Amino acid sequence: MLGSASPSKPFHGVRFVLFGFDPDVRRYVLSKLVDGGGVDAGGYGPNCSHVVVDRIVYDDPVCVAAREDGKVVVTGLWVDHSYDIGMPVDASSIMYRPLKDLNGIPGAESLILCLTGYQRQDRDDIMTMVGLMGAQFSKPLVANKVTHLICYKFEGEKYELAKKIKTIKLVNHRWLEDCLRDWEILPEANYSKR
Repeated sequence: MLGSASPSKPFHGVRFVLFGFDPDVRRYVLSKLVDGGGVDAGGYGPNCSHVVVDRIVYDDPVCVAAREDGKVVVTGLWVDHSYDIGMPVDASSIMYRPLKDLNGIPGAESLILCLTGYQRQDRDDIMTMVGLMGAQFSKPLVANKVTHLICYKFEGEKYELAKKIKTIKLVNHRWLEDCLRDWEILPEANYSKR
């Protein structure tokens, strides 16, 4: 009888501790980590390599201490994405860093973003970043509501329509990443180049 291929172990070598999770979500994340080859460190200490947080901000003492101790600090989203693809995703990506404020970037709540040209995982990542910053996402380009069109390439039907509507700002995904990194709504001009 042929042996089946061993399941992917994206968390092999990861010794983790969880902070800030409600009990149900904690069980779910813990299950993915252990199933994926991770080891529960049993508490914060020298044997812990990763601190996985939920509902805890970037400047929380737990996150600050972990970064100072050289630990990898990520959110549960890192666990989900790594588990789903069967290998660790880049823990330094802005999408996996704890938020600076759980309410989003100041002023982002009034933004409605739409995208064009992104496919599959890139599309999902853009929508995730929109949510992380505290803005809203719109699938259709609604002329009197959408404030920004995030363009993979500065071309296509949505782009041409948005270009005619002077109230819609045209940006690429780096604008989202940089807004999240700097935790402020940045000027769009540097992100509207082809």
